[in-house]
Amino acid sequence: MGISLTAASLVLISAFLHAGWNLLGKSRTPSPAFFCIATLSVGLLLLPLCFWVLSQADALPRAFWLLLLVSGFFQMIYMGGLALAYQRADIGLVYPIARALPVLLVALATALLGQALPWLAWLGMLLVTIGCLLVPLVYFRQWHWSVYWRADCAWALVAALGTVGYSLADKGALLFLEEALDGAVTPPMMAYGYLGLQFFVSGLWLLCGCLSRAGRGQLLTSLGDLKLGVLTGLMMGATYGLVLLAMAMTENVSYVVALRQLSIPLGVGFAIWLLGEPAHRPQLLGVGLVCAGLIAVSFR
Repeated sequence: MGISLTAASLVLISAFLHAGWNLLGKSRTPSPAFFCIATLSVGLLLLPLCFWVLSQADALPRAFWLLLLVSGFFQMIYMGGLALAYQRADIGLVYPIARALPVLLVALATALLGQALPWLAWLGMLLVTIGCLLVPLVYFRQWHWSVYWRADCAWALVAALGTVGYSLADKGALLFLEEALDGAVTPPMMAYGYLGLQFFVSGLWLLCGCLSRAGRGQLLTSLGDLKLGVLTGLMMGATYGLVLLAMAMTENVSYVVALRQLSIPLGVGFAIWLLGEPAHRPQLLGVGLVCAGLIAVSFR
């Protein structure tokens, strides 16, 4: 089974929001502390909804709470990696790598779990990955494996692995929550109730990383830019809430992860247009391959 038109529409809207909040984060010098404030603000805002959703559910198994902790941990990995990569490179380089690599990784994970994918979906995901490999190049003749052994690419890869981890954990947790609720609340209420829990846990994980002297300094600096942090958090929450809702409507999470990558050409385009970042031919071809791969995955 693929992805429904409704679920695809939700993911497309989230792609615009995702590119937007990354642009906001990059407009300042991002840090894990900045994302700590962003996630905690959303988690605290949604806490009343979280408690209400949980009150409507039957007893949740221990596995649900374990998956929630795992998801928050990988969300911390994702945001920490993204922040450290953005400190070292342009959004036009980091963003495509961090967003595209999870496509094949999640597909491989779901295939290992027994969910089959048609050949056209695999071809599309392969195109996305090849496109991602072209993005760091300035000239085609520059291609060599050493190009990717850089700190900015390494932290972008860490962010990508974080995306894989929290995507799989969230899908499992949502299945437990949906079973426990048994239709007692609407899908949007369930999705945003879980989102509040996940962001709150992610914020606590990130807060643990701010306990060092350097981390406390970054936290104080980020508090000075509180409005932007809260705005970024709200955009993050709206973005991932739509994705969680689409996950609840889709059997195979790899389709949702793949379609989310429409944010790659949007992010690169915004970075060139609004931030004045350079555009190179290999990068533009890579973005084109990403788009072709998305079409193959989503509209086969």
